[in-house]
Amino acid sequence: MSGATSTDAVRLTLELPLAVIAIDRPAAKNSLRLDEMTAIADAIGEAVSAGARAVLVRGTRHAFCAGRDLKDTNPGTDDTLAILRERINPVLVAVRDCPVPTIAAVQGPALGFGFGLALACDIALVADDALLGSPFRNIGAVLDSGGHHHLRERVGPHRAAELIFLGRLFSGREAAAMGLVNRSVAAEALDEIALRMAREIASGPTAAFAASKRILSCARSFEETLELEAIAQAEALAGPDGIEGIGAFQQKRKPRFIGR
Repeated sequence: MSGATSTDAVRLTLELPLAVIAIDRPAAKNSLRLDEMTAIADAIGEAVSAGARAVLVRGTRHAFCAGRDLKDTNPGTDDTLAILRERINPVLVAVRDCPVPTIAAVQGPALGFGFGLALACDIALVADDALLGSPFRNIGAVLDSGGHHHLRERVGPHRAAELIFLGRLFSGREAAAMGLVNRSVAAEALDEIALRMAREIASGPTAAFAASKRILSCARSFEETLELEAIAQAEALAGPDGIEGIGAFQQKRKPRFIGR
C-alpha cells in the first residue's frame, strides 16, 4: 500500500498503479449522506493526482450502496433541485469523467444513487445475487442519478420504461442478461475477479485507454469516430507506451507500460 485516505464511510486506498474506493456504512446498507457522496468525488480526484492508472469502486460487508440516506429528507423544505445539481450530480460526473478506467464491483443492493454510481463506471461487474434498480416510483419520485441515460442507452427506451414505471428490482444475473452491466459472477468470487481485472487494466497502456474513454463518451458518426481514432492513434504510438508496445511486439516479449 503506497498510501491511504479515509472518511467514516468512504475509504481510498492507494495500491499504485491501482486505487480502491470502498464504501463502508454497513448499518445503512452503505447508503450515503450528501457529504459522504462528495467524498467519492474527492477520492477520485486524489487517486488520479496520486498517479493511479485505474480505480476500483466497491462496497463492503455484502452491500454496494443502497442509495442516498433519506432519513432526514424533508420534501417540503429541501431544495431538491440544488441538492441534485450541486451535490449529487457532480459526484456522478466526476466518476464518469475520470481520466483513468473505473471498475465497479457490485454486491448486495445497488439502488438509487448506488445504481447510478455503478453504471457511471466504465465497467460494472456484479454478483449473481446483487440487487439493482431504482424503485423511485414507490416514493412518488422520478428516477435520477443518471438512471434514465444508462437504461435508455443499454436496454432501450421500451424496457427502460417498464423498469421505471414498475420500480422492479432485478438481480445481477438479470442485469447481465439484459446487457445493463458487463457480467455477473458468483458472489464469493466477485472481489477476486474484480481486483484481478482492475490490476490488469491498471498495468496496461492507460494513456491509450483514456483516448478510448473520450471516443466512447458520446455517440458520433462513423466518419467522426475514424478521425478521432486516427488522432488518438498517432498520439499513442508516438508516446512511451506506444514505442514500448511496438518494440515488445517486435522483440517477442511482454510490454512494460507506464501509462504515458
